[in-house]
Amino acid sequence: MDDGDERIIEAIEELIDANRAARQVMITGEEVLQRGIERLRAGEKITETLSYTSAGTQRGATQEANQRIAVARHRLRVLLIGRCLDEGMRPWEIANAWGMSRQRVDRYIQEMRKASVEPGGSP
Repeated sequence: MDDGDERIIEAIEELIDANRAARQVMITGEEVLQRGIERLRAGEKITETLSYTSAGTQRGATQEANQRIAVARHRLRVLLIGRCLDEGMRPWEIANAWGMSRQRVDRYIQEMRKASVEPGGSP
């Protein structure tokens, strides 16, 4: 296995880890919401119910998890598009295969070119 394959595998694993972490954040969020429903059904006021949980903490965790997924997905896409190009696919073929616009693929290609020119800029 070459270094490129190893980097792709690491990027896939990174995305899997980010998805798992996000799933746990979502489960925790659902539990908080369910407890809120139960308290409201028991007759508590909203202000009392909100005092049991920090909505900001949950919101922050959700945003962080979503950001981690976005970063991991982006890194993987850059690596995969690079590999597809190396293996002879044209940008329009990549766009068709992945169901994204040709313009988006072109942006990834521009990003790869910029990163390869900058010192230490491997994607």
